[in-house]
Amino acid sequence: MESVAVLLGKRLRRLRDRAGLTQSDLAKAVLTNKTAISEIELGRQVPKLDLVQRLEAALEADGVLMDFYGLLSLGVQESAVVADVEHEALAITDWESRSVPGLLQTSDYMRANMAPSVPAERLDAEVSIRLGRQGILAGLLNGWFILDESVLRREYGGKDVMRNQLIHLEQSAGLDNLHIQVMPFTSTRHPGGNGPLRVVEYRDKPGIWFTEGPRSGRMSDEREEVLQVMVTLNVIRAAALSVAESVEFIREIRERLYEQ
Repeated sequence: MESVAVLLGKRLRRLRDRAGLTQSDLAKAVLTNKTAISEIELGRQVPKLDLVQRLEAALEADGVLMDFYGLLSLGVQESAVVADVEHEALAITDWESRSVPGLLQTSDYMRANMAPSVPAERLDAEVSIRLGRQGILAGLLNGWFILDESVLRREYGGKDVMRNQLIHLEQSAGLDNLHIQVMPFTSTRHPGGNGPLRVVEYRDKPGIWFTEGPRSGRMSDEREEVLQVMVTLNVIRAAALSVAESVEFIREIRERLYEQ
């Protein structure tokens, strides 16, 4: 299954070819650069609304590109869309209060977590895509994950699945490029109650902030928005337990709740 971002890029490529324009020609017509057009066509960059509008006008697209953009703006962000966004990520900062982030899930936890909201006929494909996403972890310079305490207590798949999931978190926190923090219930003076947040940063293109989940949140590479979300994430991070304290906290919950 191809993501909305990839489909938008393919449609843009067809429209550009139909118009007889090179990427450089189109970039000049819509006041951007060739690299941006290339990244959009590959499904690796989500264009801003004003750029989509200029592309529509330049290619006489009759609303086609806006239809795809509308799906992204409404939060239609299935696993394949998120995989596109994470492609070539240099750093990820993630606050999650619902479940273990997909990049840190075991396959059993993943399946139990996705089953209630994903149709049975799509579950294997969605699990495969999410497992594939985890390949980016080794290439990250920095992956920073802040988890609400409720994530550790909310049981998916039974005690054995949760036990193995928490062990996986403890092991992941031992990697040099990954950092995991826990926000305990006792810490409430932070903006994390407004919902999950993620910022993905790249080496040579604008960072993106978004929320992950079907029909929830939005996605944007607007620089001021990304910077503001990063400030919020830093406040959340400062309110959480330290990395060392968090690993010990995860171990204690594992032993108390899932090994009795």
